[in-house]
Amino acid sequence: MANNSGKRRSRVADMAGKPAVQVYTPPGIPPAEETTFPIELSENDRLVVRLRTYRKKIVDFAVMQETLVAGEWEQLARIDCCRGTVHRHLVSQSGETLLDHDLICDIPYGEKSWEVVDDSYEGALDEMEERWEDNLRRWRRGR
Repeated sequence: MANNSGKRRSRVADMAGKPAVQVYTPPGIPPAEETTFPIELSENDRLVVRLRTYRKKIVDFAVMQETLVAGEWEQLARIDCCRGTVHRHLVSQSGETLLDHDLICDIPYGEKSWEVVDDSYEGALDEMEERWEDNLRRWRRGR
């Protein structure tokens, strides 16, 4: 584009308005259905599973490990999905965070997101069932 003096003016792109990054979020309730159920590991230990399903697919989940302390259930480990990832959490008995959003996999935004979440659930449940004693030891020791 030329100005009155005959010289070309360059246009600088406005970078202030960057497009927002789109992150996976599950369908709301309704239409997604939520189910919660316990899985007993021992007399004082359990997993609590929360599933949200939509169109026969798991679109959101959390697998939480709890232990009974003085008559109250305390959560010590969890694998869940939020903020566009499937990830792990682990805390110590003193409340110190040992793992926070330890990445298992990214959930893509768009068509494949439901499949990734649905496929990730079984692996998360298997991992929590296989590692519950290790998680409990780490929770007690604090590392």
